[in-house]
Amino acid sequence: MEKAQIAEAIATDAQRDLDEALPALDAALTSLKSLNKNDVTEVRALQRPSPGVKLVIEAVCIMKGIKPKNVPGEKPGTKVNDYWEPEKGLLKDPGKFLEGLFNYDKDNIPDTVIQLIQPYMDNEEFQPAAIAKVSKACKSICQWTRAMYVYHFVAKAVEPKRQALQEVRDDLAVTQQMLDDSKAKLAAVEGGIAALQAKYDACIARKNELEYQYDLCEKRRVRADKLTGGLADEKVHWKETVQNLDYMVNNVTGDVLLSAGYVAYLGPFTGEYRAMMAEEWLHCFKELNVPHTKEPNLINTLGDPVKIRSWQIAGLPNDNLSAENGVIAQYSLRWALFIDPQGKANKWIKNMERGNGLEVLKLSDNDVLRSLEHAIRFGKPVLLENVGEELDPALKPVLLQQTFKQSGSTMLKLDDSVIPYHENFKMYITTKLPNPHYSPEVSTKVTLINFTLSPS
Repeated sequence: MEKAQIAEAIATDAQRDLDEALPALDAALTSLKSLNKNDVTEVRALQRPSPGVKLVIEAVCIMKGIKPKNVPGEKPGTKVNDYWEPEKGLLKDPGKFLEGLFNYDKDNIPDTVIQLIQPYMDNEEFQPAAIAKVSKACKSICQWTRAMYVYHFVAKAVEPKRQALQEVRDDLAVTQQMLDDSKAKLAAVEGGIAALQAKYDACIARKNELEYQYDLCEKRRVRADKLTGGLADEKVHWKETVQNLDYMVNNVTGDVLLSAGYVAYLGPFTGEYRAMMAEEWLHCFKELNVPHTKEPNLINTLGDPVKIRSWQIAGLPNDNLSAENGVIAQYSLRWALFIDPQGKANKWIKNMERGNGLEVLKLSDNDVLRSLEHAIRFGKPVLLENVGEELDPALKPVLLQQTFKQSGSTMLKLDDSVIPYHENFKMYITTKLPNPHYSPEVSTKVTLINFTLSPS
C-alpha cells in the first residue's frame, strides 16, 4: 500500500510538470496543423528574408542539426554562418518538412542544441507576435521552437521522476505478485481449514447422534428390564390364559351352535323360556357328544364387553336379557322388530343413533316413504316406532333388503322409485304392544326380539 502511494505521488508530480509545458506544445502543434504547403513554399521563395525570418530559419536549422554554410561577411576577409541556403533545401519538400516538425524527437534533444538555441530564446525579436508580422509560417515555426525548448527542460526534470516511477512500479509489481502468491496460499490454507472444520462439525454431529442413540438404547434397556421383571409375574396368568384359549377353541363348535340358535329362534321369547330352551339344547349336545364349554351362553360367546358397556351408557337396561337382545340385533341378518311395551328399546336406539342423524318415523306419517327413501339414499339410521301387528306392504323391499346392481351401484326399488342403497343404512322397528301376534309373513321379514322386562 505504501509503495503504491509513493508511485501515485511521483506520477502526480511528474504530470504537474508536464502540464506546464504541454499547453505550449499543443498550441505549437495546433498552429503547425493550420499551415499548408503553400505557406512553406512562400517562405522558401523569399529572395531577401527579413531579420525575423532569418532568426526562425536559423533556429529551426539548429533544432534539426543542420550545419550552416560559411559565406563572406560584410567586412573584407571575414566569413559568417549562413543558414538560408541549407534551409532552402530543407523547405524543398513542404510536406516532408512539416512531418519532420510533427515527429521531432522532443524527448531526446541534445544539450549542445539547447546551448546553441539559448541566445534565440533570449532574443526579444524571436517572439511569435513579432514574427507574425512578417510570416504566418515562421510564426508557427517560432512557436514550435520555443515549445521544444521549454519541453526539453520540463522533460529533463521529469525524466528522473519517470525513472523513479518506473522503479517504484517495477518494485510494486514484484510486491503485488508476492502479495497475490501469499493470498493464493492463504486461500488454499483457508480452504483446507474450512474442509477440516466441515469434517470436524460432521464428526461432532455424528458423536452427538451416537450419544443420543446410546442414551436411547440405555433407556430402552432399563425399561425392558423393568418390563421383563414386571411381566415375570404374569407368566402364570399367561399360562392360564393360553390354557383357557385352548379350551375355548376346542369347544367353540357347541358354543357357536348354541349362540346361532339364540339369534335365529329365541329372540321373541322371555328370559325364562330362553334359559329353558338353552338347557334342553345343552342336554342334546351331551347326548350327541357336541364339544362345548361348561356353561356356554350368548353373551360370553358373541358379546363384546366394550360394546355392551357402550349400549348400557346409551340406555340399554343392565341385565342379561337386554344384553342378549342387543347381541341378537347385532348379529341378525334381518332388521329387528322390538316388542317394547316399556319403551326401553326405543329410548336405547334413540340415544345410540342420535349422533348418526337418526330418522324417527311412524306409519301414520304422511311422508313416511319419502323420509325412508331419504335415509336409504344417504345411509342414515331409521327408527319406525309404534307399529301394530301389520306392516305396510310398501316396506317389503326394505325389510327383505331386495337390492340389485345397476351400472355398478347397489339399488333398491321403493314404491315406484329406484334409489341408491347406501351400505350404512340401518332400520329399527318397535311396538308398544305387550303381547302382539304377528303372522308368519311378518315374522319371516324381521327378527322379533322380546324386550319385555319381567319382574324376575
